[in-house]
Amino acid sequence: MKRATISMRELQQNLKKVIERVERGETVELTRRRQVIARLVPVVQTRPAAPWPDLEARARAVFGDRIITPSPSAQLIEDRGERW
Repeated sequence: MKRATISMRELQQNLKKVIERVERGETVELTRRRQVIARLVPVVQTRPAAPWPDLEARARAVFGDRIITPSPSAQLIEDRGERW
């Protein structure tokens, strides 16, 4: 694993480039007045990210084929009345 040392000023001026280096697997040490104050290391994924839930399937499981009337947005507009 590569290791680089950069100053806080360089980080402020080139943040995007530094983050890209870290994403590629490089470790970056941050210095202030030539003293190391922080270390940026890439995150090691321990498990794959959970997939997004199928909200449409869940709604079908809860409500079945029923159609909600009036629609929630129409009900909200009606409830607001003149306040909208």
